[in-house]
Amino acid sequence: MLTRNEILRLKSLHSPKGRKNENAVLIEGLRLVEDCLESQWPLLQLFIVEKNLEKLQYARTLNLARSVTIEPTLISQKDMERISDTKNPQGIALEIQILDENEDIQIADKILYLDNISDPGNLGTIMRTAAWFGVEQILLSENCANIWNPKVVRSAMGAHFKIDCDVFNLDELLSENQELPHQVLGAYMDGKPLMDIDTNIPHWILILGNEAHGISENLDGFINQKITIEGSGIQESLNVAVAGGIILNHLNKDSLL
Repeated sequence: MLTRNEILRLKSLHSPKGRKNENAVLIEGLRLVEDCLESQWPLLQLFIVEKNLEKLQYARTLNLARSVTIEPTLISQKDMERISDTKNPQGIALEIQILDENEDIQIADKILYLDNISDPGNLGTIMRTAAWFGVEQILLSENCANIWNPKVVRSAMGAHFKIDCDVFNLDELLSENQELPHQVLGAYMDGKPLMDIDTNIPHWILILGNEAHGISENLDGFINQKITIEGSGIQESLNVAVAGGIILNHLNKDSLL
């Protein structure tokens, strides 16, 4: 049974202030917990509703936990509901450490830069899509939604543990590393048609801009190629997460052959 103070502390991890104070976050659900346990992420505490110990669907998760020497803390269904951010928790949650932001970025070959993506659902979906298409690194502007927002975590479906994510100003990175071989691509409404973009690019940075305002003006001068997705319907624009998936699919074509 958890103490009142422990319940309050764990519940606070769903808020930005609580995560900052504890340098930790609470993730929930079998799939997310398993993805994290398989990733060698710094772990703190595993919580499971006691009655779930004997259920078959939890056996693999518990075996993974024991393989990394973390024993579950047994709690009641009521306590799980108290610490959970979801209406119907699956009965398992994992407290993990938030990694410190990297001051020295190791630059990957394929980078996705998210410029002021403000909607948590969009951010999580983009992260999940990027992991699917083999993006090696995601850089985020300071004005993006927080990657540990519970909605982002749920939407990303474990992408946090499969791809490097760092908050970093792209203009600073490009200004200080002008010798980079990367082609910088930006998603715009009035760029070159996506189908005309060469996919044989070994090093690239793809910029996706804010849902309402697009890519920040201070990044315009760094962009080698503005690209757009041509449509045949009457809708004014695409959702940024959908657009990102379409562009990443195109850029990934050669690696799928």
